[in-house]
Amino acid sequence: MSVITFRRAIVPASWPGGLGRPQVGSFDPQVQDRSWRYVPETYEEVCDWALVVKQGDDESSVWSTRALVYHPLVLPSNMRAQLRPVVLVLQGFLGDFNISPLGNWDKRDRSAPGAVQYLTLESGGVEDVFRAQVQALQHIRAFIRAKVGAELDEEVDLGDAIMLERSVFTKVRASGTQLPAVHLSHASDPGGRARKLGLEWRVDHVVQTGARRENGQNMAVAPTSFRQGDFVEVGVFAEIQYGRRQRRTGSIIKFAMKEVVRLWTAEDAEVSQLLRIENIHPSEEQVVQSGQLTGQMRAALSGGGS
Repeated sequence: MSVITFRRAIVPASWPGGLGRPQVGSFDPQVQDRSWRYVPETYEEVCDWALVVKQGDDESSVWSTRALVYHPLVLPSNMRAQLRPVVLVLQGFLGDFNISPLGNWDKRDRSAPGAVQYLTLESGGVEDVFRAQVQALQHIRAFIRAKVGAELDEEVDLGDAIMLERSVFTKVRASGTQLPAVHLSHASDPGGRARKLGLEWRVDHVVQTGARRENGQNMAVAPTSFRQGDFVEVGVFAEIQYGRRQRRTGSIIKFAMKEVVRLWTAEDAEVSQLLRIENIHPSEEQVVQSGQLTGQMRAALSGGGS
């Protein structure tokens, strides 16, 4: 995965109050030039950092799938034997979301093509750090458009937010390589409606969900354990399609979730923001009396490990 940078520092190290938890992350905070691990800060640099390649081999399909991969020259020599998809690390406060296996699907057959899992990331008032992530996505989107073609859907400016979407269903093709369908339990697919679409549409993924522990390891958690206001880290990739719709030829570009990890609960993140805004550093006794900070947040605010 690749991390976005802000003023030559990685974004996880730039959030106030230790929110990004860089001390238990997998990135060196010292930015290295021309490394696949760090997203370039300009459009021109992105052009030398990534490639857009065709994915799949079903020539009969109206739509073709493309993938954003790392340029071989930015990879170590021992990683150049195969194409590697670009996966970005984003952080922010969780807004409106639905990351359940079937997303917003309304259980009607004709709605399957448009069903999505979605997630909105918000800045929580930390505009400068968050804006670095918005600009990085804009540069990558512009690069994809230059390679594939203009977007058929008009880009919506969400301002102080990032909207992520991932298609729930994948069209079953007559030929070509496809991922197998994932197992859907009765709990995630009541009545087996999604499974009944198996000859035409399949669910070939789930968004991985976890919570970061104090030792830096991610523990698997249920998608329903997340709440708006949680501070999360999201692994994101570009979902790219090229084809024709309503007499127009062009692309559809989405930034999709691969993994969502909670770094702080909404309650802990809210307290951290309150301390930042008021510019105060309460004593241990005051923190305990407030009844709001956990041991993890106390350690982060005092400069200890988490």
